[in-house]
Amino acid sequence: MATKDKEWISIPMTVDVPYRFAAGGYMTKCLTELRDNGKIFAVECPKCKRVQLPPRVVCAECHVKNEKWVELPHEGTLMNFTIMYLPLTDPTTGKPHEPPFVYGSVRLDGATSVLDHMVEVEPDMDKVWVGMRCRLVLRPKEERIGDLSDIRYIEPLPGQKKPQTKSR
Repeated sequence: MATKDKEWISIPMTVDVPYRFAAGGYMTKCLTELRDNGKIFAVECPKCKRVQLPPRVVCAECHVKNEKWVELPHEGTLMNFTIMYLPLTDPTTGKPHEPPFVYGSVRLDGATSVLDHMVEVEPDMDKVWVGMRCRLVLRPKEERIGDLSDIRYIEPLPGQKKPQTKSR
């Protein structure tokens, strides 16, 4: 015997759920060093030597406990990027970044993983490229609050020229 499908009524509403979570011991050390001293710390796997930022208690590859802390420089290489043509709301401030702008992944020198952030460069394919050398720019110490927004943006190192690409 076939039964008639039940009608489901939806009630649209906006729910505000404030929430705080503990960063954990490893991320707390990383964020505290960033806030208080302007230093970037990662962890190195004792087995495969991967240097992971954000720091992880256990290596993502070897599943071995990471206990060696490594300070990283503020300079690195742009590994990928996108030019955003839609607004993106910054989750730490609630303010939108107006398009167009560049968002990219930087591998700091000595690190294995990448850090994703805003790239302070003109959103022009002739002004940004994979392999570009760049550096982190931190907020002034008195403005730092202990989260990744303490990194204000990533900027290209001066004096670089985009490499010429070979035509096929």
